[in-house]
Amino acid sequence: MDGNEPMEPRNRAGESLREQDLDQIRESLRGLRYGVVNIVVQDGVIVQIDRTEKRRIRRDLSGSEVRSSR
Repeated sequence: MDGNEPMEPRNRAGESLREQDLDQIRESLRGLRYGVVNIVVQDGVIVQIDRTEKRRIRRDLSGSEVRSSR
């Protein structure tokens, strides 16, 4: 580093904000089997992360719920 590069913003714990954003994205993906993670960016900055999880309920011919094994 020659001192001309801009410093990456950091949170109070000293963690880079980019790494913090990536951690939040990873957390949104963790355990997601079926669904969508949307990342909203404004002016090059992540401002929102939405997680939508889909759960399918299978039913047999009698209308009873069929439990799926995970």
